[in-house]
Amino acid sequence: MDCCKHEIKIFLVEFYVSDIIFEMKRVIVKIGTRVLSKEDGTLDLNFLEHIVEQIVELRKMGIQVVLVTSGAVGAGKSLISLPEVKSDVVRKQAFAAVGQVKLMNTYSEFFAKHNYYCAQVLATKEDFRDETHYLNMKNCFEGLLLDNVIPVVNENDVVAIAELLFTDNDELAGLVAKQLEVDAVIILTGTDGILDEKNKTVPEVNTSNIDEVASLISINKSASGRGGMVSKFSVAKELSQKGITVHIVVGKRKNILVDVVRGEKVGTRFVS
Repeated sequence: MDCCKHEIKIFLVEFYVSDIIFEMKRVIVKIGTRVLSKEDGTLDLNFLEHIVEQIVELRKMGIQVVLVTSGAVGAGKSLISLPEVKSDVVRKQAFAAVGQVKLMNTYSEFFAKHNYYCAQVLATKEDFRDETHYLNMKNCFEGLLLDNVIPVVNENDVVAIAELLFTDNDELAGLVAKQLEVDAVIILTGTDGILDEKNKTVPEVNTSNIDEVASLISINKSASGRGGMVSKFSVAKELSQKGITVHIVVGKRKNILVDVVRGEKVGTRFVS
């Protein structure tokens, strides 16, 4: 009898998981600087490798994944110091130029262990304003995804002047999400979603409680990045109103991406 019960339980779990996966055919995973870096500012290689392992697992489930990542500037700072360069703008550009190579080499090495390729996509706001740029980028994304390549997207800090800067990579992830009409965006952050006044996670945000949740958001930004929960909330609100589910979850929890697509109750989920 116990054996029969066990078999029934397994069947029900598999059915539920299959139902969740069916709803998610294309997702964006967004990783911020704070999550992918160690306390000393260098890349957290163990974390990045685990993220890659999870993305590979999602691909095996039949889910197309686009990775939006920060970390180029931080990676560059760990390699060069540029004491002779006085301009903060030039220093940042140089850090990004050197660090982007380190970042992509890291992702490429980890994906290669699983026989997957990744592709670098660098963007500025102009690429979303100019129709030709926009369509070229969209077509490139579609081609990469059809060939089982993982697009790795970051802001092109080397050429992005002030008026072409994204607010942060949350905004970039939101623009790519609309461009590719994804089913969900998973934002990895340092906290387990949005916290209420008792420091407990708000499990879901929808039209009935969105104004109440907005009042909980801190205006504090990440020390190493440009973004914060205000930015994440703004992007999640806009996307959910367009029918794209957004999950804000703690990035360094083991198997967090797999848990999200399997329907586990983790972090904060934005729905329409």
